Amino acid sequence: MTHVIIGATDAQGHTSPMLFIAAELVRRGHQVTFITGTQFKAAVEKTGATFAGFSGAAEIDKALLVSPERLALQGLEQVKYDLKHLVIDTIADQYATLQRVLAQYGDDQAVVLTESGFYGVAPALHGAPGVRAKGYIVVGTVPLMLSSIDTAPGGMGLPPDSSPEGRIRNAAQTAFFKQTLFGDTQALYAQELARLGATEAASFIFETMAVHADKYLQLSVEELSYKRSDLPAHIDFIGALPSPPSDAVLPGWWQDVLDAEQVVVVTQGTVANSDFSHLIAPTLEALADLPVLVIAATGSSAVPDHVPANARIAKFVPFVDLLPHTSILVSNGGYAGTQQALSFGVPMVLAGETEDKIEGNARTAHTGAAINLKTQRPTVAAIREAVQQILATTSYRQNAQRLQAEYAQLDPYASIADTIVQFDRK
Repeated sequence: MTHVIIGATDAQGHTSPMLFIAAELVRRGHQVTFITGTQFKAAVEKTGATFAGFSGAAEIDKALLVSPERLALQGLEQVKYDLKHLVIDTIADQYATLQRVLAQYGDDQAVVLTESGFYGVAPALHGAPGVRAKGYIVVGTVPLMLSSIDTAPGGMGLPPDSSPEGRIRNAAQTAFFKQTLFGDTQALYAQELARLGATEAASFIFETMAVHADKYLQLSVEELSYKRSDLPAHIDFIGALPSPPSDAVLPGWWQDVLDAEQVVVVTQGTVANSDFSHLIAPTLEALADLPVLVIAATGSSAVPDHVPANARIAKFVPFVDLLPHTSILVSNGGYAGTQQALSFGVPMVLAGETEDKIEGNARTAHTGAAINLKTQRPTVAAIREAVQQILATTSYRQNAQRLQAEYAQLDPYASIADTIVQFDRK
């Protein structure tokens, strides 16, 4: 029986995929301890894993996400704010919790499995003192942000270019990205790792997990990270976590979904859903007179001010039930939701600039399975035009279905379990 310690940042989008992984590892007979915020204690225990809660700053203050200071920022400036307050400021307490759990087993007795936003593992990956794991495996739950000679730096939303001229561009922009745009953030990160006893120079903050993990398993297909000639051998693409069957009660208007010829679903995700004017409200207005059924999954108990006759509103609808009937998903581009939609062969209209969405949305659009509106607040006209374009152009769904076939060939649970066994045998 392998001792597996799972680490996940105290946020829904980071913890949710690791809960599915924990349940599968428990089912396979592993002994699992799950480190995350106390808000997920019941969900962790439901998987059969042992819960280990954070303390201090690692227990994220949710008020930060909706603070006026954060909401006043956009694009890369908001990303820098999040890196400071939600990543760097939490490293010490995350690391302390990880060390406390590792100490229960001793050196080289447990495998650590984290999601790519769990920077509590970064001090160990940079040589900080403490109890060591048998192996450090990272599951990529956000777009792969590793630099490459073939791509612009992850986060700028630029297309790849492996031509000689493109590689010159890529190198120059990568240097600018690391040294200028995020130079101050990197300095704070390096300072924190040094304070915690790191003996190695800090790698670039976006690249730490992909560079230093013993094995990096990206939840995606390779095309969603652009194909690279210099991809490290320890990085594998393992597909999307399968959507489990849902036992949720479907809304009373579900027959409308089954009867509709075209269904457009709109969602603003799990974080940026406090202001419907970003995407839900303009989508409802944009599609009000089109021959489509619009489903708005709000993620909250609030209801938009104006609900057209062709729209239905719900706080939550199981996507495993909804996506098989969906013609287009209009979304801010959350990584997990994008993977789920593509695994069902659903094309998308994407509009988001928070967190990792600048990069993720650009990569998805590059596959030909989506239109990227490149804004956090698209106009009614832009949404309408994009939806009509996808409905009228077969290539978007064909590309989504091509990616669906690639996802179907991969088994992420088997890949994760096999990797754990490999480290356990060392």
